[in-house]
Amino acid sequence: MVETEVAGWLYAGALALTMGDRLRARELLLQVVERDDTNEEGWLWLSGAVDDPEDQRTALENVLTLNPHNQHALYGIAVLEGRAR
Repeated sequence: MVETEVAGWLYAGALALTMGDRLRARELLLQVVERDDTNEEGWLWLSGAVDDPEDQRTALENVLTLNPHNQHALYGIAVLEGRAR
């Protein structure tokens, strides 16, 4: 049941973010990572739903802790550091 619930929050959060509802996305994605702090996709989507650059960095660093080769997170960190092209 928990996995299904987390998957539902992840899907709904990603959908909310792509539809421009960052507040709803943030609420849902925070539930994902609070329930499962090893959810790589949850952290990645959350990085796009938070406003503060330090919160974005924290979410992206959590992705990289789980998967050091995640290209989206590596790019996100580069953007935050002004190194992206």
